[in-house]
Amino acid sequence: MDKDYSEYKLTEYDKYRILRSNRKHITLDYFTNTVCFYPEERRFQIHVDGGQEYYWMDYYIDKAQEEEDQRNGVLSRVDSKETRSDREFNESQEAKNHKLMEKMKEKYRVDFEEGLADRARYYGDHPSIPMEPFINIFSSAKINLYYGEGLLDFIYADFQTASKAVRIFWGVLEEIIEKRAAPKREKSIKTKIYSKAQSMADDFFEYMHSFAAVEDIAYASLYSGICPPKFEGNEDMRKKLAWYVRYLTELQKEYLDLIKFCFDESCHPSVLGHLHPAERYSLYRYYRDQPETSRRTERVSFSVESGPQKKMPYGMPVEKNVWRLQNPLTVNDEITALAKELGALPEELATHLAIPHFMRIQYEFGSVAEILELEFTKMLEANVRFRKCKRCGKYFIMKGNYDTNYCDRVAPGETKNCQELAAVENYKAKIADNKALPVYNKYYKRYAARVKVNQIKEADFKKWKYQALTMRDECTEGKISVEEYTQWMEDYFPNRKSKQDK
Repeated sequence: MDKDYSEYKLTEYDKYRILRSNRKHITLDYFTNTVCFYPEERRFQIHVDGGQEYYWMDYYIDKAQEEEDQRNGVLSRVDSKETRSDREFNESQEAKNHKLMEKMKEKYRVDFEEGLADRARYYGDHPSIPMEPFINIFSSAKINLYYGEGLLDFIYADFQTASKAVRIFWGVLEEIIEKRAAPKREKSIKTKIYSKAQSMADDFFEYMHSFAAVEDIAYASLYSGICPPKFEGNEDMRKKLAWYVRYLTELQKEYLDLIKFCFDESCHPSVLGHLHPAERYSLYRYYRDQPETSRRTERVSFSVESGPQKKMPYGMPVEKNVWRLQNPLTVNDEITALAKELGALPEELATHLAIPHFMRIQYEFGSVAEILELEFTKMLEANVRFRKCKRCGKYFIMKGNYDTNYCDRVAPGETKNCQELAAVENYKAKIADNKALPVYNKYYKRYAARVKVNQIKEADFKKWKYQALTMRDECTEGKISVEEYTQWMEDYFPNRKSKQDK
């Protein structure tokens, strides 16, 4: 039975979910990235999907073209790979990408080498094809972060400034197109898909064109850069960009609110202070009418290579692992019987049994919303501590037992971070309030000058300095008055009488 939803009233959660999900002509999870968490070190590594670049899509592009030629009855076509790229544009884009990579390496712990090596290998095998620059510089990159770093970077990203110029550009462009277009628009015709190759090639070209439109917005934060959207078609690009920026800013508001509610020690301390951050999160979701559960995709794989991201075979200490490698099994009747059962060669099976296989657990994510939720829940598990900086007002991660009220961010236009600037400001304030310090400085300069001309002995000066500092602290603490301190300083080394007074 067909259902009519024309009168359906959306709940608050319906609205919440719709804003964070793919919609018509906008795909938020075109990439399939992976992330591996190391709870002991409170860090994680993101491996960005590298499959959405030309050198990975070349086969599907050529295959789709070949299929189209066959459908259209084209017998042969001159290979256009030599002219497919505008060499001058590519060189300019390559230089731009290189600068962006250097900038991102300064800001984040990013390793671009894998993607660069894959691309070099492909073009090395196909010397006749001009090298295409990366569409997204993060393709195939490995990024190392500590819990909270990616989330805070996203929360405080400036998407509005980045999107303003982009939307103005597309507004002007759409006006030009509108003026040149026929007065009556025809209905858009659906593209008929004949094969997987055509579907993948079409998706790739849509992504390539849409990333060019959204690039400045995407690179405003790490997570928007590694999870860029795919827009279908160039129509109403301004509206798509506006919706995408709204999607990002709503996520910013949500997770800023979550950090405050779940981690901020000053948030209703008398009521929430006894709750663990995870308990606060449960409370938050309940009263925001959000479901009690959420899902994520976990990927389990095995490797013969060890490393910090690999788990030892369960129950095996490191010593046993080394022993197994040093004492390979020899083929016996039992191994032969098992090999027959598995359909393997006995010698091959004996080697396989001697080599440990390590388990690797990763999570898959494609959208900004997914990686934010993943990182946030891992922060809850680790009970990460946050505090709001008393200078810039932004949250920062508390590291170890180091207790501070200031973050280590460097604000735009500054050369020092908040901790350094606060130290200078606090010192100046302390000096301004300390009436004993100017007295000490005044007499220090006077008596140091007399030491230089041998009017005061060095040993006497050192003795005075020790006592002067002690009395300065006593004056600061209010144990003696400024007048008493000044008089003591004046009397310690009486002024020498001039010859006329003798």
